[in-house]
Amino acid sequence: MLLLVSLFLSAVPVRATEGDGTSAKDEQEIYQKLKTGKRLQQEEKNYVTPEQPTVYLTFDDGPSKLTGKVLDILEQEGVKATFFALGEQAKEYPDMMKRILKDGHTLGNHSYNHVYKELYSDFQTFWDQIQRSEEIFADIADTRPQFVRAPGGTYTNFDAYYYYLMDKAGYTVVDWNVDSGDSKRVHVPANEIWQTVKDSPLEHELTVLFHDGTGHESTVEILPKVIEYYKNLGYAFAPLTTDVKPKQFQVGKSKWSRNMSAAHFQQLWEETKQYATVHPHPGLQQVKEEPKNTDEQLGKQKVAAAETESPKAAIKPTVPLKINFSQWSSVTLEPAQYQLRSNRIELSLRFLIEKLGGNVQWQDKTKTANAHYGIYDIQYDLPARTIRAYALGNNVATYSLADMELQEGTMVVPLRKTIDSLGGRITDTVMEEGRREVAMAFRQFYILKDNNSILKNSLFALAG
Repeated sequence: MLLLVSLFLSAVPVRATEGDGTSAKDEQEIYQKLKTGKRLQQEEKNYVTPEQPTVYLTFDDGPSKLTGKVLDILEQEGVKATFFALGEQAKEYPDMMKRILKDGHTLGNHSYNHVYKELYSDFQTFWDQIQRSEEIFADIADTRPQFVRAPGGTYTNFDAYYYYLMDKAGYTVVDWNVDSGDSKRVHVPANEIWQTVKDSPLEHELTVLFHDGTGHESTVEILPKVIEYYKNLGYAFAPLTTDVKPKQFQVGKSKWSRNMSAAHFQQLWEETKQYATVHPHPGLQQVKEEPKNTDEQLGKQKVAAAETESPKAAIKPTVPLKINFSQWSSVTLEPAQYQLRSNRIELSLRFLIEKLGGNVQWQDKTKTANAHYGIYDIQYDLPARTIRAYALGNNVATYSLADMELQEGTMVVPLRKTIDSLGGRITDTVMEEGRREVAMAFRQFYILKDNNSILKNSLFALAG
């Protein structure tokens, strides 16, 4: 067989270099490499790591009659997500497709009918289903999603050819690193989904797999609790974008019996290349050569650069910040006493706690800060990037991958998360030009001793 393939390839005339810079000879070499089963490394892309730990909620198999309920929850929680839709479902629920995009979520392609034995019998079938769904999406909502999720995930379903050809066409294939388990079987109970999510390892970026297709009522039921769980751990939520490094499984031994001939690979190569030319996704668009800069243009660029901060960089404010601890107590910070990062207020931990009437102890050996205020103790573990909050010695919250840093010997922490850890909450925020003000409320505890037990009751004393 190898001899026949070799004879065939040697008989194929070497064409002129293609528009993408790949010659027929290169194409043959790539085919031979892919035959080994190893995925070829694509050109390195620049991704942006979010400053705050981030969850990317993803929903597969919709839209369905449940999708509207999912969208309602996301709207109430102020969360954006990503929906990997099926073409045949999109035809049934076109209004849901439009609402997904209108609400600011990302749309992805999940094939047309989700039938494994069709999708993974040959790449041509998989490709045709992606194209069929894309035409439906374009007709309904005038969009051609760049993101694709393989039904069942890529592991043991994709091989090196699938990955390579999808990459060449400009698609971004996305798997996950947290499986909620909501599709293990029909009607998985909500408490089982909840336990699966809680038991999943935490990373700085989490791509969570859910389903909004028919029969996933339990997903809708548990979704608010899952969102609250990640929020309490200090995670932000975001939809997938081209800046996010996609989670992808390793190429495993395929469980499907299929063969890719050199002639078929050449045909698919041409087809995917033609698609990328007609429908270039953002990652494939050509970068136009910029005209040479004149001295005047360079001067304007320097001014613009000086006025623009990187999203990850801390911005030095020019306006004082007033913090209202209650209607009777407040403090005003000068611009040099706090900073902004992605619209988040950060300031000295010691300054904040002492203004509240508490105290902070710094352990230089372990690089940890211990803050005490009322019945609360908070431990800031800088090396582990973990915040642990205790009330009366009982752990009440743990924030993994938390934002904190040591600046010239001062522990700088996020204001909101620190107030949350002290049993309080931010009740109002004003971030206007020339005026910045934050109001907060704190939980008051009444402790009753009864037969050596401690009963706790709480009440929010609202500021202002």
